[in-house]
Amino acid sequence: MTRGDQAAWAARIRAQIAFERAREGAPEGFPVLHPIATGRYTDRDFYDLEREGVWKRSWLLAGRDEDFEGVGAFRRFDRTGSPVVIVRGSDGILRAFFNTCQHRGAPVVRDDCGTAKRLRCQYHSWTYDLDGRLLQVPDRRDFPELDDSQRGLKPIRCEVHDGFVFVNEDAAAPDLVSWLGPVANEWSPLRGAALRAHGSRSKRVPANWKIVADAFLETYHVRTIHPGTVAKLLDHRGAAMGLFRYGHSRMVTPKWEAALERERATAHPLPEIPGLDPLFRETNPAYSLFPNLITPLDTVGFPIILFWPVDPETTEVTWTFYGPPTESAEQEQAWALLLEIFDTVMAEDFMNLEPMQRSIASGALGSIPLGYQERRIYHLHEEIDRCIGRERVPDALRVEPLLERFWERPA
Repeated sequence: MTRGDQAAWAARIRAQIAFERAREGAPEGFPVLHPIATGRYTDRDFYDLEREGVWKRSWLLAGRDEDFEGVGAFRRFDRTGSPVVIVRGSDGILRAFFNTCQHRGAPVVRDDCGTAKRLRCQYHSWTYDLDGRLLQVPDRRDFPELDDSQRGLKPIRCEVHDGFVFVNEDAAAPDLVSWLGPVANEWSPLRGAALRAHGSRSKRVPANWKIVADAFLETYHVRTIHPGTVAKLLDHRGAAMGLFRYGHSRMVTPKWEAALERERATAHPLPEIPGLDPLFRETNPAYSLFPNLITPLDTVGFPIILFWPVDPETTEVTWTFYGPPTESAEQEQAWALLLEIFDTVMAEDFMNLEPMQRSIASGALGSIPLGYQERRIYHLHEEIDRCIGRERVPDALRVEPLLERFWERPA
């Protein structure tokens, strides 16, 4: 996105913020959102439909390009339940394969990460090159009809965008940039390939992954859950939201003028990402990539938050901060402090998730009514049903598609 494009985009967002602050109700023509059946958060059969229809058919963030330094660098990726290995080929290209020998199914790597010259089965030593081709079969004489060309490692989709590595088990999925849609262009000023990680966290939350994700898709809760933190920074009434194809969305929330004054009066030791429109300083632009990525952006860097289902009532949440490389001990200390502050915010968000799951599982709540400010939640659930196939979703759990005509589309 050029500076001119950034300026036009920022002007459009500012107009949306002004509208949101001034409105006295939902916009004319916006549909009343149907209540979400709580069985979507508890039903085991529905969870299994998600595992096949959503997690094995979506582009999922699996790491960073710099995580694979040098030929043969590999990492395992097991978040979907499928065994996957991502490896840097001799030609420098990242590829992903099922971590499954095509003899009897044993893994070809056991370590979480490392470097290998070849990928060797851990059971019978069938050996593959870094491109997945079968190279060696011990006692080859015992397999007279084996077609080596048909016994290479089974590949899965792997693409890198702006330094971020994504994988997708669906061979028929659109390419990554097409799937990202307008988000790819709007993220381009962040210069993601030049950023580096500055700390990670992980927490298991006893709640369905959608209960966790829903908490990050609206600002309706800010004044109640974050009175001493986020509520002092952001004016939730002005949150401008955009819905995109494939379930992605954007939410740009303006900062209070008093918060901006405090920031202007404080010299920050961390360098800013160069070339960002002033809107990034005036607001908190947050994006959701379907199904499980949230990132609230800031001029010095931002966390990538991921929600990984463990079972129907457990989610592993991970978050990693990215920003320009540090150049001093003072900057490293500033990052450590920033992570501590964000830990407090995350703890506030986590506080209600377990009791919410218990309440929903108890039958105390039959459905969830959603307001206009919560439309990103409805958008997420619509896309889940599209991925599964609406005809496969039980009638009592199905979400009626209402929002497609409100999607933002490339100009």
